[in-house]
Amino acid sequence: MPVARGNSVADLSLPKTDYSKIADHYDKLRSAPAEVWLSKIIEYGKINQNSLVLDVGCGTGRFPLAIFAQTKATIYALEPSIHMLKKAAEKDKPKKISWIQADGQKLPFKNNHFDCVYMTLVIHHIPNKEQALQEIHRTLKQLGKCIIMTNSHTRMKKQILHYFPGLVAIDLKRFPTIPQLKNMMTKAGFRSVHHHIAKHDEGYLPTDEYLDRVRKKHISTLTLLSQEQFNRGIKIFEKKVREQYGEQIRRIMAFDFVVGKK
Repeated sequence: MPVARGNSVADLSLPKTDYSKIADHYDKLRSAPAEVWLSKIIEYGKINQNSLVLDVGCGTGRFPLAIFAQTKATIYALEPSIHMLKKAAEKDKPKKISWIQADGQKLPFKNNHFDCVYMTLVIHHIPNKEQALQEIHRTLKQLGKCIIMTNSHTRMKKQILHYFPGLVAIDLKRFPTIPQLKNMMTKAGFRSVHHHIAKHDEGYLPTDEYLDRVRKKHISTLTLLSQEQFNRGIKIFEKKVREQYGEQIRRIMAFDFVVGKK
């Protein structure tokens, strides 16, 4: 059952990814952050060299390192998994980023601290989304920006992974819809909450290469299936993907950005 915390609700029934099991090969199975994703965060967050920025759920540090390289902003990167955080810190020998192990539902920062706080494909991992958004609002300066990069239910139902039995059902439960997320942000106190879609054409990828990524569970949802479910599903998935796409797959990626102002 959901557990009430103040005015928010934590859904403890949500499946959770064990990042200690995938930290070692996480970067190898994922493309580097596309320039369009980085530019949108920088644009919507108005990030520059004078900005104080927080990345909530930084993973192996791909986004904060790339955003620092472009803006020279002061960036704090928060991640609950020590295994992922160690991978991030290993890339940052000059220690340009402040790496912090902590939970996004209880940010270890004072009120009115940051100019911009962002999440990239993280909100679905957080049980108490309302509390996390309230914490972001608390730690932002007046007029500070919150940026949530996520995926819509409509897109998940159409993407290539909908061929994998059971996968979409898991993500529809984990991801809030865009209207739900906008409503949660408004209730947390954000003003001028708006939504944008950004697309990136990755070109063609050999089908065999893509299927190899899926076999190695390149996205967290695949790790939530039992091994029996995965073994059964990958056979069906491979057959349908080869029938649908042949020898190569055109990869046009799209994500949703929900933005609010304190």
